[in-house]
Amino acid sequence: MANVQDKEIQQYRDLMEVPEHFEDGFGPKMIVAALFLGFLMIPGSIYLSLFMGAGLGPAARWVTVILFAEAAKRSMKSLRQQEVFLLFYMTGIALGMPFKNFLWNQYLVQSPAAVGMGVAAEIPSWVAPAKEILEQSERTFFTRHWLPPIFFISGTLLISRIDHFGLGYALYRLT
Repeated sequence: MANVQDKEIQQYRDLMEVPEHFEDGFGPKMIVAALFLGFLMIPGSIYLSLFMGAGLGPAARWVTVILFAEAAKRSMKSLRQQEVFLLFYMTGIALGMPFKNFLWNQYLVQSPAAVGMGVAAEIPSWVAPAKEILEQSERTFFTRHWLPPIFFISGTLLISRIDHFGLGYALYRLT
């Protein structure tokens, strides 16, 4: 039984060779990719999720990778494996981020249904600022009243990442 497991583990380990030297994947192409994500893909995903109830999901990752691969091919260049890896995971992190729910939370605080049922007044300020506060600050995200929700989400994201990396490493050592 142990011999069969060893063969399976060795077969899995042989799927990808260990590179001889480290190559950096971050460069000007990735900065352009980050700007593309920030200005086109994320707003499109937020709009689609608010309008239809479904985001772009995993399709956005592959659309971005294919788009950049085709753009590189047309400009007689190529994307290295490290750049594709960064692009793929940068897209996943950007589109899966919890910050896109701020618009929905703000709508929830001032929606007619929540106000009519009396729930809107009970929603804490660390979820979204109240309607009156945002009206005073000219309805923008660039106000100090959005800091508690931003810090709360950022702290949750940080703790989640530490948890994933810590448990991932612990499970790696156990197996």
